[in-house]
Parts: sequence; C-alpha cells; structure tokens
Amino acid sequence: MPFTPPLFKNIGKGIKDLLTKKFDDEKERGKLFTGEVLKFKTKSEDGVTIESYTKYKKGTFFSEITASGSLPKKSSFKLLLNSNRDVELSAKSKGLYKGLAAEIAAKASTKAHKGVLDLQYSQDFFAAQGKFTQTFDKSVLEGEISATIGEDNLSVGAMVPVKFCTKTFAPKVPKGVDEAFSLENFNLGVQMDLKDLSCNLLVKPKGAVELGFVQDVSKCTKLGGKFSVPAEGAKGSPTVSLAMSKKIDDVALHGAFDTTGNLKGTISKKYANPKLTASLTFGMDLTKGSDLIQPVGLAIALGDA
Repeated sequence: MPFTPPLFKNIGKGIKDLLTKKFDDEKERGKLFTGEVLKFKTKSEDGVTIESYTKYKKGTFFSEITASGSLPKKSSFKLLLNSNRDVELSAKSKGLYKGLAAEIAAKASTKAHKGVLDLQYSQDFFAAQGKFTQTFDKSVLEGEISATIGEDNLSVGAMVPVKFCTKTFAPKVPKGVDEAFSLENFNLGVQMDLKDLSCNLLVKPKGAVELGFVQDVSKCTKLGGKFSVPAEGAKGSPTVSLAMSKKIDDVALHGAFDTTGNLKGTISKKYANPKLTASLTFGMDLTKGSDLIQPVGLAIALGDA
C-alpha cells in the first residue's frame, strides 16, 4: 500500500502536542499559559477569516488580529498585525506542482525585518522540506533542510540546520560563519505509525535523545509519554513525561506530568448558545513547597476560535 512519510518536523509531533499544546502560551511556546485571553474568529461571505487575540497579563495588554483567505490555484494568504508593531504577510500555494507546497512570508518588527521561504514536497515513499530565513540587516541566510523516507508505516528522516554567507543585505560577513552546515548538527528521527499507536525516536546534536509514544485508547481518550536524555554538558538529568487527554461530552480534560515535579492541567468546556469555549489552565511545581501553585490562565474563545 502506498505510504507518504511525514515531514521531518512532524516526527514526534503527536507527543509534543500532547505535552505542550493545551498548556503553553500561544504566543510564547515553552512557557505555561497564564493571564486572561479573549479570542474571536469569524468568516465573511467572501471567504475571508478574521481572528482576534487579546491578552491581559500583569497589568499589560497584548492584542493581535489576523486575516486569511483563499486565492486562485490552491493558494491562500495571511496578514497579521499586533500591538508590538509586528506585521507579517504570507502567501502559500499547493498548486505549483503535484506534491509541492511553497510559502513565502515577509515579517517586519521593531527588532528586525525578515523574509522567509518554505518549500515542502511529499509523495509516496519520500518527503522533504527546505525552510530559509533572511534577516535583512545581516549577511547570513539561515535555514533547515530535511528529508524523510518511509514504507509500511515506518519513517526515517534527517534534518540539518544550515547557514549561508551572503552580502545581499549587509556589507560584512559575521565571524564564525564559514560553512554551509556541520555534520555535528544533524538531527535524526524514526517514527512508526500504527492504527492507534505512534512511536518515535529523535536523536539531536550532542547526544540529546527523545523516545516517545502516543496511544489512542478510545475515541475520547489519548495517552502519551516521552523519555528525554539531555545533551552532553547540559543541565538536568533524564526525564520521563506523561500526558493524557479525555473528552466527556462538551468537556475536555488535559493533564501532563514529568519527573522534575511539574504538573499541568487544562479544563475546557464548549457552549452552544452563545457559541464559545471557556478553558482554565493551571500549573504546579511539586518541588517548591509554599509556591506550589503557579498563576492560572483563563481563555474565552468566541465563534469558531
């Protein structure tokens, strides 16, 4: 049976999402969501989707609005503006060639202006991606090149970060950037996808290793775990993380725990009238005694958000 392997970036994505997606701050991945958020999403008659995101945290507000829609020939666009004066305009097409998706984006902020090109190609047995970012006031083109092969639900892939010296946008070449890529930075990945079970192994630079799985216990229950070994010389020790999600009618429960003592949970409930989803996220550090409970996060999503 024909099998199209995942892009390298999606190897291990199932357990990563289970451990982080429902708990992390949407705008600051890797940090527990705290504060209050109001989201809204609607779609106009001409097919343009408008999304808004407003967050209040520690006395400050952050707001963001996104407009996206379809273009001819299997293409789409997206425009993003936020209160940090960041602007992002991107266009994506899946109609250039069979199996090929291309996305180009321009990003402007108070810190830097960037251009991004992302090329993805997938077919039976093979998938590849090249993503490149040019910061306009520097003379280095940074990116990642990856490829995956797969057959009978088994996928094997590799990814390497690259840096190319250019003099297009700046007269000087930064010191230390004298090679396009280094073999020491290779990332390797293996993933086996079965009917209701996915297992993966990721080997990262300097000996870092991640071994994970995601199991669909039932239509409403998902269970996952990951064993992580830090890179050579990095702080910390091997860690075991466990996560579970369960849906009970209009209520969804998500929980995660790891052997460093971190416990996270999110409870969300959908309402039909008015159409909204309310969620509460909390975190605990079981090693901190009196500071056991961390600040909570409350989110209200209106419409289709």
